[in-house]
Amino acid sequence: MAFRELRRILLTLALFATLALAASSSAQSSAPKLNSASDAGQISKVLSVRKTPVGLHLVSRYPQIRYYLLHLTVRVDDSTYCAEYQTPVIEEIDDLLATKNKDVGIVIHGKRLLVKTPTGMKLKAWLSNPNQC
Repeated sequence: MAFRELRRILLTLALFATLALAASSSAQSSAPKLNSASDAGQISKVLSVRKTPVGLHLVSRYPQIRYYLLHLTVRVDDSTYCAEYQTPVIEEIDDLLATKNKDVGIVIHGKRLLVKTPTGMKLKAWLSNPNQC
């Protein structure tokens, strides 16, 4: 009886170990790779960042959440891009405000601008018209 119990425990452990190895190997193979030049990103300089309060949003759990609209202007080589980013997260706002006149990594994809700050945050902003800078 004890032999059967020990055998069942060992088979269960072997099954879980096999599943864990299979899951970790598939997670490593499905990780995105940076192949194209647009995925690698560019280094740009943040020219200006403006913070504008949008308004208060009432949520059931918290009484009020204030959203901010951040207007940011970046310069890549000879081109200037303007973007807007809306967030209630104070850490994201402070991090973006701290990058003024500093180099950041950006990726431009269609109408989206992905900003990679020096602290590691990735912020997805929407490009706006150049005359709105």
